[in-house]
Amino acid sequence: MKTSMLVASIVACALAVPVASAQDKSAPAKPAMSVEMDAQMSQMQENMKAMQAQMEKIHATTDPKERQKLMQAHMQTMQDNMKAMHSMSKPMMMDGGQGGGMAMGGDMMKHHHMMEERMGMMEMMVEQMLQHQQMMESAPVK
Repeated sequence: MKTSMLVASIVACALAVPVASAQDKSAPAKPAMSVEMDAQMSQMQENMKAMQAQMEKIHATTDPKERQKLMQAHMQTMQDNMKAMHSMSKPMMMDGGQGGGMAMGGDMMKHHHMMEERMGMMEMMVEQMLQHQQMMESAPVK
């Protein structure tokens, strides 16, 4: 049940992406925000690599106790990544001209590119969750 709730949360986060309308006239994004978002994106990519490495270790181990320990670490990493993705989406939201959102025009392409990267990460998170669930189901019952 927890697994299906986590998958549902991942999908909900992916679908909760704000879309800018042609009427939005937000102030241009500050360069510092762009640097911060780039740093967050880099960190998320590193986290995704770490999750993949954890999953490879889970598949490689034959010790049930070690597998369980690795699975718990993998679940924690997934949850941390979801929190990071959620906080990462906040600066990209349009805020009615308060200057904190992405601007129209040139920054819109950067916004689009970041959204594509974020969606790719969401897909990887769902894939990781499904692999995690399969490992849980194949684990011997105590």
